[in-house]
Amino acid sequence: MEIKKESCRNCKIKSSVVAILSHEELEVLEKGCLQTEFSKGELIFKEGSPANHIVYIREGFVKLSKKGIGGKDYILSISKKGAYLGINNLNKKTKQFYISATALTPTKVCFIDIDKFSALLSKNCQFASEVISYIFEDEMNYYDRLVNNVQQQVPGRLASTLFYFRNNVYGENPFNLNITKVELAALIGTSRESVTRLLKEFQDEKIIKMDKSFIHIIDEAKLEQIRQKG
Repeated sequence: MEIKKESCRNCKIKSSVVAILSHEELEVLEKGCLQTEFSKGELIFKEGSPANHIVYIREGFVKLSKKGIGGKDYILSISKKGAYLGINNLNKKTKQFYISATALTPTKVCFIDIDKFSALLSKNCQFASEVISYIFEDEMNYYDRLVNNVQQQVPGRLASTLFYFRNNVYGENPFNLNITKVELAALIGTSRESVTRLLKEFQDEKIIKMDKSFIHIIDEAKLEQIRQKG
């Protein structure tokens, strides 16, 4: 982990949420902001640890996970550049991080003091509206994936997840998955063996092409049929 300091006012990768803040408001934010770099595999914050900051991803991909029964990790989602983590901690009743966040790639983040972030929400209605819109969109994406995981069989879940990676996480095709088959299995709620078998079937049927961790969706129509069939 490497700690750096850079002016929020001069930052060239502000989020759309923060970009609407005035020069003076950015100064307030800057006083409570610390930029940090994490290596692949490093823990950014841990479930149950004190929640004193909002975390903004400046660069990289981050795995969000939560402990389930028996201490097993369940992957909730993959977040990327522009995402805010820990916004639920703006609720004053929440004193701890509800989930864990781990860097999947070399990652740069900003730790923003939760009290300063909250103060700006109280003073700037447009800023508060943008934050609410962000939370709403993030929750809708999560709910969609949750419903798919409940209603679909494993092939449909895997198809949905491949589209999720292409459209929502990486925004490109082919894409570098950045997670292991064990983690992919945890994301869709199945075993590593099932994921390995299905990926091979998709590849044999020329629906996808795999090269190590890179996946290329070749036959989108067939993959969509699998997703719709569930």
